[in-house]
Amino acid sequence: MAFTSALNQLSESNQVAFELIADLDECFITGFANLDHQHLQTLKAWERIFDGTPLAQSLADAIAAITANEFVDQHFAVLATVRASIQGSLFDTLQSQVKNLLGRTPIAEVEFAYETKEVPSNIKVLLASVRHWLMEIALVGYARLDTATLVPFLGTLEQIQAEPLLVRQAALLTGYFNELMRNIPAVDSQVIPAYRWVDLWIQAMLGTVRLPILPKSQQITGNLEILGLDLRQHANLVSFTAYGLLNANNQTQLVRVTQSAYKVDAINNEQIWLLFPKAADLLDAFAQNRVLILKDIPLLPTGDLLWQGQGELGQDYNLMERASKFFGENAGDSLTYCTVAPSDRHPIQLAEPIFISNYKVVKKDENLILTWGDGGEISIASDRISALAELDLETIAKSNQIFGLLRFNAGKWAIHPLTATIKGKLIYTGQTAAQVISRKDSLKGSVVGILQERSSRLLRKG
Repeated sequence: MAFTSALNQLSESNQVAFELIADLDECFITGFANLDHQHLQTLKAWERIFDGTPLAQSLADAIAAITANEFVDQHFAVLATVRASIQGSLFDTLQSQVKNLLGRTPIAEVEFAYETKEVPSNIKVLLASVRHWLMEIALVGYARLDTATLVPFLGTLEQIQAEPLLVRQAALLTGYFNELMRNIPAVDSQVIPAYRWVDLWIQAMLGTVRLPILPKSQQITGNLEILGLDLRQHANLVSFTAYGLLNANNQTQLVRVTQSAYKVDAINNEQIWLLFPKAADLLDAFAQNRVLILKDIPLLPTGDLLWQGQGELGQDYNLMERASKFFGENAGDSLTYCTVAPSDRHPIQLAEPIFISNYKVVKKDENLILTWGDGGEISIASDRISALAELDLETIAKSNQIFGLLRFNAGKWAIHPLTATIKGKLIYTGQTAAQVISRKDSLKGSVVGILQERSSRLLRKG
């Protein structure tokens, strides 16, 4: 695979951008109430970078206020915006790089039309509380952060979790809150995952600026062929994204279907699939490698299908043949790709579909490397593979074909396998999902069933 040789050669401008982000993140570790001369110089450098842009004046005002110890949450929202914009620029650059190496046409810019909605007053109050709490974290700094700063936010978090309009913020804030509670106070500031924690802080802050309103969708009718499923989870949330080919209106388009559900620690192993009863048809079609016939399903301009819970099974399809046709190096077939809304663009969101074969698997430092000899090599993104996935490292090591996603993290590209072939047999994440959901009396005696019954009793008593 010739593209792998040049894949991890970062441009000088990309390296500079990552260094700028790292310098700013040091301010979050120290705390904006404790900045020294070097930190203030970092803020001035960011001000110079945005000189002449629409954000220039807002950033200058924010930095002037912070330098004078005048702390207003709106100024921290500006800092979140400028850091996110640099990440968005990196996303665009890296995506362009990988598409060029794979011989693919760059994604055309998509117009996003949004409906204007008035934000309810109670939502405004909750979002203002989040901004204030996030500002307190930024002022204290991760190196000095303790539970006294975090715990008072718990009451607000519970209100956000109960608000349907804030489900996205609730998922993010719940994970962020719990991760901080588990890891602070920090014994050594050098081991603080600054890039990750500041990323989460940034997204949480941006989520307070406006509601995550979906762009306008169009109704679509066509045939969906699912190629792979990405499963993610933490203690309080589980989510999966199915990637597939949608054949509609005489064209083929890469689409995603994402489903998410709250969970508790006790729900693990295959029982997580019981949280997705409405996805039964989707997962059944994938398990059988059969086309799913869809009718009048909302499709967002990003390429995301808003799953309605129903589809009709069609004919069989050869998953790896379809993956090879559309996602091999220099495949050449015209395809409409998914895109990412500008507000969500970040290197961690890069997920370029790829089909690979004819590789050898070697182990280096507890990680797997796929190599083509002089044709280059690429690592397996082992950190992306869910502990609940059927497709594990042992299976990948025996494979001879992979359909997956090219991911970018920690300054390098790696492949995140979703589906693999071993001696002609397909192994993929979510392989047993449909069986678990459709099994007779699947809820009976399960943790999910017990919790649902208990909650039902409480509601009846209420």
